[in-house]
Amino acid sequence: MRHSEFTVLGEPFLSLGGQTHNSSSYFPEDMARSFESVLQLGGNTVATPICWDAFEPVENAFNEGHVKKIIDQARSYGLHLVLLWFGTWKNGTMEYCPRWVKQAPERFPRTLCPNGDRTSVLSCHSEANRQADEKAFCRLMRVLREYDADTQTVIAVQVENEPGILGPVRRDFGPDGARDFAASVPDVLMDYVKDHPASRLHGFWLKAGGYAAGSWTDFFGRYGAEACSAWHTARYIDSIAEAGKKEYDLFLYANVWLDGGSSGDGWDLGGLEYPCGGAVSKSLDVWYAACHALDAIAPDIYAGEPGRHLENQEIYAHAQTGWPLHIPESHAAGMNATLMFHAVGNLGAIGYHIFACESCLDNDGKMTDHAMPMRRSMEMLASVSGLIREHRTDGRMHVLMQKTGSGSEHLELAGWKCRVCFNGTGEAWNAMDFRHHDAIRDETKPVHDVSAETGRGLLFQVTPDEFFLVGHKVRLLFNRPEAPDGSIPASWLNAGMQANAMGTLYIEEGDFVDGLFVAKRIRSGDEARHGIWAQADCGVIHFGLCD
Repeated sequence: MRHSEFTVLGEPFLSLGGQTHNSSSYFPEDMARSFESVLQLGGNTVATPICWDAFEPVENAFNEGHVKKIIDQARSYGLHLVLLWFGTWKNGTMEYCPRWVKQAPERFPRTLCPNGDRTSVLSCHSEANRQADEKAFCRLMRVLREYDADTQTVIAVQVENEPGILGPVRRDFGPDGARDFAASVPDVLMDYVKDHPASRLHGFWLKAGGYAAGSWTDFFGRYGAEACSAWHTARYIDSIAEAGKKEYDLFLYANVWLDGGSSGDGWDLGGLEYPCGGAVSKSLDVWYAACHALDAIAPDIYAGEPGRHLENQEIYAHAQTGWPLHIPESHAAGMNATLMFHAVGNLGAIGYHIFACESCLDNDGKMTDHAMPMRRSMEMLASVSGLIREHRTDGRMHVLMQKTGSGSEHLELAGWKCRVCFNGTGEAWNAMDFRHHDAIRDETKPVHDVSAETGRGLLFQVTPDEFFLVGHKVRLLFNRPEAPDGSIPASWLNAGMQANAMGTLYIEEGDFVDGLFVAKRIRSGDEARHGIWAQADCGVIHFGLCD
């Protein structure tokens, strides 16, 4: 049975954090900066590679101490780890394979071009390649079980990194690859295609003629070469995951260098624009059909346009079918700091990480301005992680997310209608408190730049009239829903009247301590007169409404 979420000692764990630069795990001083950066970001997890060449530099000689030192270092910072197995693949090539593998291409076959030229990619069709990788991976999992099972500093392992063929071919033209490409499409995949008419695979199959069976080209047409690479890459990795789980049943996932998605905006040619055979949108269903041991297939999202970013989240969010959403790589830009709320709040993401976390610190070890939006978001999400787990599926959690160019939106809640203001209410003066004068001034500025920080938050309606809120650059106005006779309440005529007509029982700022809310500041008077406003440094806001 697949794991549906990250856990620590049996308890669900929302993983928020950063991934290190590729080679940071070689050097303890670089890892120290990585851990410090995630602490300053407000995260709880560092993702870092365990590279095959560092773990097994000489065949059958395993550097277990390397792994244990990283775990010890994480424990000293009070952080958890996701370990990234850089084995057969790292970004579609064999960069982190040991020298003894790279120097023996006859023993460990490469993906070949039609003319026989070797690529820098191990063949996914080779049993020798898989067995060597699997042996090392299983040894890693044994180390984790023996050294960490009682503590679970390590919450997950990523099996390979952005696998597939990055080179001038979409399939392996070597003897093993040619054999598998000439074979019939496996029955399980053919059945999957026929049973999933909404999948892109079904469209490829129909376009190729809709034959009942056949070779990869017969069944999928021009997509057949990529489908063959995807199937064998997925089976290769899932086999390694299955063997690893026999050593230690930990959460295991594969990540994806993305294609252009259904919109086809570039990144469409496998091999040249992304590693061919990876679980890109057109091949994701191949992986779903092929994999039984992996717990998640996770997209690395760097899209610079908000709509494309959200589309990628939606493509890989399949919790209802047992495939949870985890974002293992993203960037620290302002837009991403808002869009992560959609992933966690609307799509049930179990984790959200940014890449190159060390670069979030300047030369003096302080958080850069560029990374501050992400810091605020991680701190907000971490502060209500218990509420997120409790209300993820009961309809009581609502995502507040400003779209570029948008100033407000409305939420329909149980017994209430809420106007969510991102650019102030439009009045000449809005109150916060003396600590937030700059925020008041900035609140009225609309946002049109996708790299700018936008308003976002989570609102929890735990009872009909009791709420918890975390947010930044948001202000909420509540009224009862409009009457069914078509009349509009007089209090809605302008924002000032709407705010002053809103009845509040209490507004308090605080934090959750051992699962219980502890109030630290009380709001009243001017601080409560213009709606329920939130800035990230307010912590968790607890409030009650009345008529």
